[in-house]
Amino acid sequence: MRGEKLTKKWRLIKLSRKHSSEFAVRFIEEILENDEILYSFSLRYGMEKGSEVKRNLPLKTFKDVAEFLGMFSGVGVGEEKDAVVFDGCPSREITEVRKKEVCKGFLEGFFKAFGYDVEVRAECGEKCRIEVRKLH
Repeated sequence: MRGEKLTKKWRLIKLSRKHSSEFAVRFIEEILENDEILYSFSLRYGMEKGSEVKRNLPLKTFKDVAEFLGMFSGVGVGEEKDAVVFDGCPSREITEVRKKEVCKGFLEGFFKAFGYDVEVRAECGEKCRIEVRKLH
């Protein structure tokens, strides 16, 4: 009788530990598959980070913001007419998530914090190429 109770308690403890850790992992996996939630969260996160940078650094132009992102993330930045091109994904280096929706949302939010409405075109693959075009 006593042995059965002890065995039952240990099984209960084992199951309770296993249950809580599984929930978080499955929840995160599920969220990573929902593009709308990822984009929305990334947009807000980008605006947060952009606002933080804006309070601390005097970045005056669209190009200044792009160069800061390039330097901060270690990604090369090129210039085109009314656009900048990143040779790699600056948001991936900052957020550590490799998803197109995260990239687009984060960059749109970051630039929006500086008052720029942008269109982000992401070509993701082995090496990402991100074009951020300023809308007039």
